Amino acid sequence: MVKVLEILDSSHAEEALAAAKLASAMVREAGLTWDQVIDTAVLPRSASTPALPSEPPPRAVSAGPFGYRRERDLSPHEQFFMVLLSPRTPADIKRKLRNWEARVLDGEITPQESQDLQFMYQSFVVG
Repeated sequence: MVKVLEILDSSHAEEALAAAKLASAMVREAGLTWDQVIDTAVLPRSASTPALPSEPPPRAVSAGPFGYRRERDLSPHEQFFMVLLSPRTPADIKRKLRNWEARVLDGEITPQESQDLQFMYQSFVVG
Protein backbone atom coordinates (compact mmCIF):
# COMPACT_ATOMS: atom_id res chain seq x y z
CA MET A 1 0.00 0.00 0.00
CA VAL A 2 2.85 2.39 0.80
CA LYS A 3 4.35 1.97 -2.68
CA VAL A 4 0.96 2.68 -4.24
CA LEU A 5 0.35 5.77 -2.10
CA GLU A 6 3.79 7.17 -2.92
CA ILE A 7 2.77 7.27 -6.58
CA LEU A 8 -0.03 9.72 -5.72
CA ASP A 9 2.65 12.42 -5.80
CA SER A 10 3.43 11.70 -9.45
CA SER A 11 3.52 14.64 -11.84
CA HIS A 12 1.59 12.46 -14.32
CA ALA A 13 -2.11 12.79 -13.52
CA GLU A 14 -3.00 9.44 -15.10
CA GLU A 15 -0.42 7.63 -12.99
CA ALA A 16 -1.65 9.31 -9.80
CA LEU A 17 -5.26 8.45 -10.65
CA ALA A 18 -4.30 4.82 -11.31
CA ALA A 19 -2.58 4.69 -7.92
CA ALA A 20 -5.65 6.16 -6.20
CA LYS A 21 -7.91 3.58 -7.85
CA LEU A 22 -5.60 0.72 -6.90
CA ALA A 23 -5.31 1.93 -3.28
CA SER A 24 -9.09 2.15 -3.04
CA ALA A 25 -9.44 -1.39 -4.41
CA MET A 26 -6.86 -2.66 -1.91
CA VAL A 27 -8.73 -1.09 1.03
CA ARG A 28 -12.05 -2.47 -0.19
CA GLU A 29 -10.61 -5.97 -0.73
CA ALA A 30 -9.17 -5.94 2.78
CA GLY A 31 -12.71 -5.32 4.08
CA LEU A 32 -11.74 -1.95 5.53
CA THR A 33 -12.86 1.63 5.18
CA TRP A 34 -10.51 4.56 4.70
CA ASP A 35 -11.47 5.74 8.21
CA GLN A 36 -10.19 2.46 9.63
CA VAL A 37 -6.98 2.62 7.61
CA ILE A 38 -6.24 6.19 8.64
CA ASP A 39 -7.24 5.68 12.28
CA THR A 40 -4.90 2.70 12.52
CA ALA A 41 -2.03 4.30 10.61
CA VAL A 42 -2.12 7.89 11.85
CA LEU A 43 -3.64 8.16 15.28
CA PRO A 44 -1.13 7.39 18.03
CA ARG A 45 -2.12 4.84 20.60
CA SER A 46 -1.88 6.08 24.18
CA ALA A 47 -0.86 3.89 27.07
CA SER A 48 -4.46 3.89 28.30
CA THR A 49 -5.86 2.73 24.95
CA PRO A 50 -6.27 -1.01 24.95
CA ALA A 51 -4.47 -2.81 22.19
CA LEU A 52 -6.57 -4.46 19.53
CA PRO A 53 -6.66 -8.25 19.67
CA SER A 54 -3.77 -9.50 17.64
CA GLU A 55 -4.32 -11.77 14.71
CA PRO A 56 -1.90 -14.49 13.79
CA PRO A 57 0.79 -13.17 11.45
CA PRO A 58 -0.01 -13.77 7.79
CA ARG A 59 1.78 -16.61 6.12
CA ALA A 60 4.86 -15.49 4.23
CA VAL A 61 3.65 -17.18 1.05
CA SER A 62 0.44 -15.17 1.10
CA ALA A 63 2.11 -11.84 0.49
CA GLY A 64 1.95 -11.00 -3.19
CA PRO A 65 2.94 -7.90 -5.14
CA PHE A 66 1.67 -4.67 -3.56
CA GLY A 67 0.50 -6.71 -0.54
CA TYR A 68 -2.15 -8.69 -2.43
CA ARG A 69 -2.87 -12.20 -1.25
CA ARG A 70 -1.68 -14.99 -3.47
CA GLU A 71 -4.62 -17.28 -2.62
CA ARG A 72 -6.63 -15.91 -5.52
CA ASP A 73 -6.07 -14.83 -9.07
CA LEU A 74 -6.14 -11.11 -9.61
CA SER A 75 -8.75 -9.61 -11.89
CA PRO A 76 -7.63 -8.04 -15.17
CA HIS A 77 -8.46 -4.68 -13.56
CA GLU A 78 -6.06 -5.33 -10.66
CA GLN A 79 -3.37 -6.73 -12.95
CA PHE A 80 -3.74 -3.71 -15.22
CA PHE A 81 -3.07 -1.21 -12.44
CA MET A 82 -0.22 -3.22 -10.98
CA VAL A 83 1.51 -3.44 -14.36
CA LEU A 84 0.87 0.26 -14.97
CA LEU A 85 2.29 1.21 -11.56
CA SER A 86 5.23 -1.15 -11.52
CA PRO A 87 8.60 0.61 -11.82
CA ARG A 88 9.78 -2.41 -13.83
CA THR A 89 7.24 -1.83 -16.64
CA PRO A 90 8.88 -0.13 -19.64
CA ALA A 91 7.49 3.25 -20.68
CA ASP A 92 6.33 1.98 -24.10
CA ILE A 93 4.26 -0.74 -22.41
CA LYS A 94 2.72 1.85 -20.06
CA ARG A 95 1.76 3.97 -23.09
CA LYS A 96 0.13 0.95 -24.73
CA LEU A 97 -1.76 0.15 -21.53
CA ARG A 98 -3.18 3.67 -21.27
CA ASN A 99 -5.09 2.95 -24.50
CA TRP A 100 -6.64 -0.11 -22.83
CA GLU A 101 -7.76 1.61 -19.62
CA ALA A 102 -11.40 2.35 -20.51
CA ARG A 103 -11.95 -1.16 -21.89
CA VAL A 104 -10.28 -2.80 -18.88
CA LEU A 105 -12.39 -0.78 -16.44
CA ASP A 106 -15.55 -1.68 -18.41
CA GLY A 107 -14.54 -5.35 -18.58
CA GLU A 108 -14.40 -5.25 -22.37
CA ILE A 109 -10.88 -6.46 -23.11
CA THR A 110 -10.48 -9.31 -25.56
CA PRO A 111 -9.31 -12.78 -24.47
CA GLN A 112 -5.98 -12.09 -26.24
CA GLU A 113 -5.55 -8.79 -24.38
CA SER A 114 -6.39 -10.55 -21.12
CA GLN A 115 -3.72 -13.14 -21.87
CA ASP A 116 -1.24 -10.38 -22.79
CA LEU A 117 -2.05 -8.57 -19.54
CA GLN A 118 -1.43 -11.77 -17.55
CA PHE A 119 1.95 -12.13 -19.28
CA MET A 120 2.88 -8.49 -18.54
CA TYR A 121 1.81 -8.95 -14.91
CA GLN A 122 4.01 -12.03 -14.56
CA SER A 123 6.92 -10.31 -16.32
CA PHE A 124 6.89 -6.84 -14.77
CA VAL A 125 5.21 -7.27 -11.39
CA VAL A 126 5.78 -10.80 -10.15
CA GLY A 127 9.14 -11.16 -11.87
